[in-house]
Amino acid sequence: MSQREIQAIQDQITSLPKLPATVNRVLATTAGSKSRTNDLVQAIQPDQAMCSTILDIVNSTAYKLPKKVQTIKRAVEVLGFDEIKNLIIGKAILAFFPKHGKDYIQGIGVFWEHAFTCGIMAKIIGEHYLLSPSELFISGLIHDIGKLVMLSAFPNRYPLLEVNSLASHFQATGAELEQFGTKHDAVGLQLAKHWSLPEQLASAIGYHHTPDAAPHFKQQPMIVQVADILSLMYCCSEITEARDVQNIFEDFLAGTRELWERNGLTLQPDTLGLWFEILQDKREKDQEILTLLSA
Repeated sequence: MSQREIQAIQDQITSLPKLPATVNRVLATTAGSKSRTNDLVQAIQPDQAMCSTILDIVNSTAYKLPKKVQTIKRAVEVLGFDEIKNLIIGKAILAFFPKHGKDYIQGIGVFWEHAFTCGIMAKIIGEHYLLSPSELFISGLIHDIGKLVMLSAFPNRYPLLEVNSLASHFQATGAELEQFGTKHDAVGLQLAKHWSLPEQLASAIGYHHTPDAAPHFKQQPMIVQVADILSLMYCCSEITEARDVQNIFEDFLAGTRELWERNGLTLQPDTLGLWFEILQDKREKDQEILTLLSA
């Protein structure tokens, strides 16, 4: 590792353009307490590609609406400001990075499958605690974007997703600092600031391995940390039962329960088993959302 590698990562971040104007308009509109449905519609409508994506998503099998939604105004009324805002952020970010392909990024498909699974798991946890499910879904979906920056900086050296077990997952995260002088969560936080993402999302990205270190909004990275582990369990074919999840939780997240309690949430092994069972039921059913976001 050398200063040259650190600089290569910094250059990669600064070379990425800002998020599209649609995202900025939507963030500004949804931040206002007096914003109305028509204000959000006007912020989205100039971007016809985004309008098409939103309509495709709201009419997908994931939402199971009884009647087809045909206008953006109706989509905003049905999904709400937060859901629309977070879907737009997710769509915009996925557009910046490759989803398929080249030989040197053969793990990119697996990367997005894990990211999407983490997003669904974070959403399930959010629903359990009556927190914003859409915000947590996007937090989970983009929690590892720092890895994509590092992959772009070192396409032939960075191991995007060579993880076959939970143990190797933690080892790979620790090895980043030694090999590249930084870790993907720190890189992701820099990118979140470069893009002026909402602070809750930035916290989830930058502190999902160390949620207690987050200066603000600790609940978001706490939830994404657990969602990350549960989604990795889902991807390990030998883990299929709730009791397996409960046993592994005790080994890998021994200090997590106390952290959650200090920040207003309770966490029990049987609850994680329940969430895992819900994930098993929802994961394939919601695949269409990932397809639409990454189209």
